[in-house]
Amino acid sequence: MNGAMIGGVDSRNWRWLGGLGQRLNALLLGVPVSVKVMGIALGVTLLLGSGMLWQIHRTWHLHLLGGLREEGGRAAAQVLNHCVRLSRSGTTNSLAEELNHALGESPDDFVYLSLEDRGGTVVAEARTSEKGGSRSRILEQVAVSEDGALRLRAGLRGDRVDQEVSWLTRRLARVTGVIGLAGLAAAWWLTRIFAQPIEELVNLTRAVKAGHYTAKAPVRANDEVGELARAFNEMTEAVAEKEAARQHLLRQVIRAGEEERKRIARELHDHTGQALTSQIAALSALENRSREEALRVRLAEIRRQAEQTLAEVHDLAVALRPSVLDDVGLKAAIGRHCRLFGERLGVKTIFTDLDLGDQRLPAEVELTVYRVVQEALTNGVRHGRAERLHVVLQRGRTGLLAVVWDNGQGFDSHDWQKRCAEGNHLGLLGIEERVTLVGGSFCVDSQPGKGTTVIADIPLPEAS
Repeated sequence: MNGAMIGGVDSRNWRWLGGLGQRLNALLLGVPVSVKVMGIALGVTLLLGSGMLWQIHRTWHLHLLGGLREEGGRAAAQVLNHCVRLSRSGTTNSLAEELNHALGESPDDFVYLSLEDRGGTVVAEARTSEKGGSRSRILEQVAVSEDGALRLRAGLRGDRVDQEVSWLTRRLARVTGVIGLAGLAAAWWLTRIFAQPIEELVNLTRAVKAGHYTAKAPVRANDEVGELARAFNEMTEAVAEKEAARQHLLRQVIRAGEEERKRIARELHDHTGQALTSQIAALSALENRSREEALRVRLAEIRRQAEQTLAEVHDLAVALRPSVLDDVGLKAAIGRHCRLFGERLGVKTIFTDLDLGDQRLPAEVELTVYRVVQEALTNGVRHGRAERLHVVLQRGRTGLLAVVWDNGQGFDSHDWQKRCAEGNHLGLLGIEERVTLVGGSFCVDSQPGKGTTVIADIPLPEAS
């Protein structure tokens, strides 16, 4: 049981450590490259500086202590030799004076001098009047005479060594700090050298994603970063060529589609419409000649169905390719389409033109705007169940603005292109492609319960 408890605790500890490692890893990966590089430089500087200061402090401290002991030993030996000569001459009373004299001549070296005989009895002693510090700061050096009769204990000042080592350490710390700041500055400079091209590539990648295929990355060096910039430029050139080919093909497809629409509309008008008109005339003649009431009623019903079919064929021909767009221009075509659209579906459709005038626009622009309005109105009623729709065309100095909004149920327009593609609602995507091909911009703004707004901004040539 205890083993199971210990195993459970260990597993919890390992899970906690694993979670901590994952959080630290996520934190490190989320830090910008510049911060990582400068953090590494700062950490290495602090680590090396601290190790260097500690090693120098320790080595220099031991070196100075060794020098102090050696110097103190020589000085103590000289004092002991004087004391030995005085002792042999019988003037032992002068030993204390000799010690005081030696202490007075070297107040910075000695804290005390104590002369002992062979048995350890103090013969003479001298101490400084001031406190030389704690015992931890006093180093004792012992000098013994040749015959071993006298022994001199000398207390050496250790605080002087500490002061010198502290002074040297402070100077080295300042130098290390300056070197560390220089290292950080160099790291920041190197980071800018490497990070700036990467940031530029990120921004250029976003620009290419937005459709700006002419974006070029500056090549500043022949290193790996420069090679990456060259590869990026080659990629954008290839993408631009493919996009140009795609747009050319799309123009051809749209042009072919419009030509086919025009042909079908002409066929419906010239052949199917004429045939239905002839049938309606024949039915009217038969209805007038017939004497049987039941037959006349039946002929009248067939005639009405033919007239309804003729109207539907006419509407279909107009929807495929409105002749009024080719004959009198965009303003009249949009106005007529809004009126017929509202009458046919029983919704209120309001058309407003601002400074549009009667001057004809390029045929491609007129057709694009007409298709934008046509698709926006259809979607507003079919998908948004709108009962009121507004169409506004405004011509400015450099472009034509087409706005269509409704009071339908709306939708979340965030990432609407992806939703339309997934839901097979390709009408708006096709309109966006049309607007893009003429150099314009297209956007959809909608919220659930607040209707939908479709905006197309198309540039116009200066001569238009």
